Amino acid sequence: MRKFWFERFDEADIKQPIVDIGTGNGAVVQWLTEYSEEKGKKLDVQGIDSAEINPPNKELKLSGNTPYETFKLPSNKKVGMFVSHYGVEYGDMKEGLKNLHAQLKRGGSFIALVHSESSLIYKKSQAIYDLTPSVVKHLKKAVAPLQEALLKHGPSNLPRSALQAQQMLNQFARKYERSPAFHAMNFVPATKHLLQAAAKGNEVESRQVYVAYMNSITSHKARAQTLLKATEQLGNTRETQMRLEAVGFKNIDIQEVEFPESGVFGNCIRASK
Repeated sequence: MRKFWFERFDEADIKQPIVDIGTGNGAVVQWLTEYSEEKGKKLDVQGIDSAEINPPNKELKLSGNTPYETFKLPSNKKVGMFVSHYGVEYGDMKEGLKNLHAQLKRGGSFIALVHSESSLIYKKSQAIYDLTPSVVKHLKKAVAPLQEALLKHGPSNLPRSALQAQQMLNQFARKYERSPAFHAMNFVPATKHLLQAAAKGNEVESRQVYVAYMNSITSHKARAQTLLKATEQLGNTRETQMRLEAVGFKNIDIQEVEFPESGVFGNCIRASK
């Protein structure tokens, strides 16, 4: 992705200052700082994020709790370029794009990598979101009863109900053994860990692993749902273009981003004021 942004900046008519939207840990700001050093260009780059952030590199100019929908530079100064790496679609795009256009200098530009429904990230998130209810069901209906039986009876004296739970668990794992989403959710390693701990009589460890894994699944589903909603907000390419045109952007170009070694990663939006 570093190479992607270097190429976009080689192509762009760079105006300053540059503001990264949805900066997170400041990766794009870091890459653009490195770009300026490699190219011998002094760039004024900062990042903003609506969430509270704690980036590893404290030397970067980053601001949390700063939504792009209301962002303004001090003293009514205008922005030369807005960039975003999977950021704009997580905010209110109707108000956000309107504000970005208002804060840009005349001739300023907007470059964003955004999610798309054809991207690998979207498809993986959709698969995880769809699979989560089944994972939770089997945690409650098979893993938890088997865990309780192992803690109570030990591995050599399991009741029939526990053996049935074991069979249900094995069938579920076999059904999804070729599913990338299933493997991404770490179901087998997590359940194996907690059941082995239960078989050894390590109750505290077993229960802690169960609770931690259930919490991680809940968090994983929430992140997937957020990404899906963000992508749906963008709509298709034509709908995205219409959003940009509605607030005054010109020279709009939206291209699919695909890397030969890893597939589609979304769309690149380029527009100017």
